[in-house]
Amino acid sequence: MASMDTFNDRISRISKGKQWAPDGVVHSPVQITRRKGRNGPVARLFHTISLPMAFALGLLAMAVARYARLAVSGVPEGGQVLTSTLAVDALMALVVSFLLCQIVQMRSVAQVVVSVIGTSVGALAMHMLVHRAPETFAQFFGPAWVNAVLATTDPNMVLYGHLLQRLPV
Repeated sequence: MASMDTFNDRISRISKGKQWAPDGVVHSPVQITRRKGRNGPVARLFHTISLPMAFALGLLAMAVARYARLAVSGVPEGGQVLTSTLAVDALMALVVSFLLCQIVQMRSVAQVVVSVIGTSVGALAMHMLVHRAPETFAQFFGPAWVNAVLATTDPNMVLYGHLLQRLPV
């Protein structure tokens, strides 16, 4: 009967959270602390702020890619300045955008996707900014490139927008 009383005492101590430790053993209860971490309000705020920053990184990557290609190969002759090199510019911009996101630690899927969307918008709508501020773009890209963009693109239509107008609705 004594063993049953000892067993019941142990069960009651365990139920109360007071477990038995042998004499001479230092026993400190483990404190479980919960951190807010990635789900805290500050983390959510910074994640929300990082999305427009990721979009801006995508736009910046497109400008850097076009500038780098222009510096290496110059203004393409005969026609479309933007459309003839769009695939090369877009691919290079995607790589630059991904690298910039990794450098500034924007590694979540949402941030990378928003950066890719920014790159796409830059690829298809950068010429609209060139039409609105040709002097600024002439300082970076040169007057020959700006004149070619102004001559070959529509200032109020997304690049390849004329193809969208022809689609049957």
